[in-house]
Amino acid sequence: MKRTATTTSMMIVLVLGSNLFAQGLDPKAMTYYGGISINSITTSEFQNFHLSDWEDYGLGGSEGRVSIPLGDKDPAGTNLSFLGGGISPLSDNLNAIVEFQIGLGNISYTALYVGVTYNLINGESFKLGITPKAGYTLATADFGEIELISGYTPPVIIPEGTFTNGDKLTMDMTGVGVQIGITPSIKINDQIGILVQAGYELSFASDPVIMVNDEIEIPMTATGVVKADGSGTQAGLNPTAETGGMCFQFGISYKLGN
Repeated sequence: MKRTATTTSMMIVLVLGSNLFAQGLDPKAMTYYGGISINSITTSEFQNFHLSDWEDYGLGGSEGRVSIPLGDKDPAGTNLSFLGGGISPLSDNLNAIVEFQIGLGNISYTALYVGVTYNLINGESFKLGITPKAGYTLATADFGEIELISGYTPPVIIPEGTFTNGDKLTMDMTGVGVQIGITPSIKINDQIGILVQAGYELSFASDPVIMVNDEIEIPMTATGVVKADGSGTQAGLNPTAETGGMCFQFGISYKLGN
């Protein structure tokens, strides 16, 4: 269910971007760019927890239990990501934009944005535009291979599925985002230029789901998601991550054709 919703949302963004480009696509006028983006991430409820089958096997030696170090993966703070995109002119002062961003760190993420730039200043060597963008984000925390806590009995058997030592464990989060900024650009020569964006960003990632081997989905509300204290108490966590405030982008552009 979650993967289907994720695919559908990404397809919507792609269709919107394709429609924007189709309105004014001219291969000789296309400009591509790549660079870096800096923003700030805030999080809530990034805490360690356990996965357990205590309901069927009781607490103790017969129980299967795995520690999930979500708190150790907290990405809060300044974040650096890489970006790339394409620009297609729609009119003299209006350009369509499709942009992807890739963030690495405790939590990796991929974001796809579509938008437009309206040039307030449209000179030959210098342009100054305003750029609103909207997009979709998929974030993943990779916990590596499962290793059961010492003193417990593998495998872990819960209603959502069965897993044991060596299985791959991740957490997926999805969200939407908007950006708006002032975008100056400087033309170095007929093909190469410098792009900068300074503005405001707001994005929100939630709906966390634990994935085992990219097949078994375990929602955070599952009874097997318990506190990291050896008990059977549901963890009651809903981890969220969001970006908000000033954001900065810097990149190099390359224009096809002459």
